[in-house]
Amino acid sequence: MSDSFARQYARTQRLSLGEPRNVVVSPDGARVVFCRSSGGADGVNALWRLDVATGTETVVADPRQLLADADDTDVPAQERARRERAREGAGGIVAYATDASVTVAAFALAGRLFAAGLMSGRARELAVTGPVFDPRPDPTARRIAYVSGATLRLAELDGSSRELVGESDPEVTWGQAEFIAAEEMGRGRGYWWAPDGEALAVTRVDHAPVNRWHLADPAHPERPPRTMAYPAAGTPNAEVRLFVVTVSGRCREMVWDRVSWPYLVNVSWDGNQALLVTVQTRDQRRVQILHASVATGMTTVRATDTDAHWVELVPGTPG
Repeated sequence: MSDSFARQYARTQRLSLGEPRNVVVSPDGARVVFCRSSGGADGVNALWRLDVATGTETVVADPRQLLADADDTDVPAQERARRERAREGAGGIVAYATDASVTVAAFALAGRLFAAGLMSGRARELAVTGPVFDPRPDPTARRIAYVSGATLRLAELDGSSRELVGESDPEVTWGQAEFIAAEEMGRGRGYWWAPDGEALAVTRVDHAPVNRWHLADPAHPERPPRTMAYPAAGTPNAEVRLFVVTVSGRCREMVWDRVSWPYLVNVSWDGNQALLVTVQTRDQRRVQILHASVATGMTTVRATDTDAHWVELVPGTPG
């Protein structure tokens, strides 16, 4: 007797298992990179490459082979939160990033860093200081940035790594999206590579002003409640600042009126010496696009959008 539709829908995670996802096309149109499991009953994604000229599909990275007996569900807290927000139920490689020419990919498994050559079709682990979250190759494929705990680190392709920016204050994180950005604005990242790979725009988030909530697990009443910073409506938010950090570690803050425009919506590079920074008022009725000079940190207003009720944030804008 065949399964009912309801059972099939549940077993295949809403008919999503086995279909390509997280698709990236190389600028020359020669390669298409994507994640996919082996079928509708397989919940573990591998990284694949499609050669457009021949139509040949190749498995570039198989988490079952890369991790051997390790548990790929043992992931950092930041990754668990990201998967919950994305309603991500699959395992294996569920997120990755590439360089500008789509020749190298970086991804994390079980809090460990892996790099894949998209031309050679081979992947390997880089033994770096972890746990690893949100790894991203620089656009020139020379090194990989990643978040570890509250710090942003750089990994060379030979496996060496170093802290790029961080501090001892337990309330401060670098290179991560704060709760409001990730949950309400759709900004899931906290750092952006410059096109030449020589610097990064990095968020610094101070969680000290945020009220604490204490959440108990009803399934395990014997465990103590978990304390988390939660900016409930009308209560203080985290303080978000933006810096440009060179690969040598020099920092310069990008300055704007953060009291009037506290929400950092989006960041993108405008060449190698300037940023486009989108900010918003707390009442969500005004949005500004700022042009920020990397050399001075000063910002000028490029555009303003207002609405009597609220301004809709459009993902990916400005480009």
